[in-house]
Amino acid sequence: MKNRTILAATAAIALTACSAVNSTLAERSEAIEMYHIYDVKTNADTATIARAASDGLAANTNNVQTAMPLQIGKVVPNVPGRFSIDDVAAGLSGQNSAMLKMLSNQSGGLGMKVANCADAVWTSKAVRSISGSNNLTLYTCVYKYRSGYNVDMYAVFTKQSGGLYQLVREGANALAGTPEEWVNKTIIDTIRSIERASGARAVHLEGQPELGPLPAADKLSAK
Repeated sequence: MKNRTILAATAAIALTACSAVNSTLAERSEAIEMYHIYDVKTNADTATIARAASDGLAANTNNVQTAMPLQIGKVVPNVPGRFSIDDVAAGLSGQNSAMLKMLSNQSGGLGMKVANCADAVWTSKAVRSISGSNNLTLYTCVYKYRSGYNVDMYAVFTKQSGGLYQLVREGANALAGTPEEWVNKTIIDTIRSIERASGARAVHLEGQPELGPLPAADKLSAK
């Protein structure tokens, strides 16, 4: 009886150890959706704001695609417009829809969502991709109105954790900052660039989740 008890305890310990090892080695992918809206009251022209936003995004991303639609016949509104979110996969049918939904599921169900910047005076899509670590797709919609501009920013952020490369990731995060901190910095640096170009202070109107800390490197680049 005593031997059976010892064997049972040994087996339980072994299973617990295996479970802990599996939990550590398991590859994980987390997708996070976020948005933030800022108001900038200024008389600066659209080209100035667009150039500043583009420069801010380029400082922390690998690729920036921008567009400045013509505003022929449009009257500057009293209140700014607002972005919306489109689900690309939901708008398709058949084989294409099935394929997009499969890709979407691989990124936590958020990968096929894009920002709709209808009536914006400037739009952009910025991407930062670090293999085996994290990916960021950040959409920016600039809406002009009588008192200035609203800057709407929508992002889909995915990060990997666990597995054999986790120790490498943790070492890199300790030196350079976490992926989440760099997402925050990408948004903040874009707004800072607009503030410098316009000479106006941007006011955060709303957003979620809340912007957290910035990487230590921000103390140098913010100057």
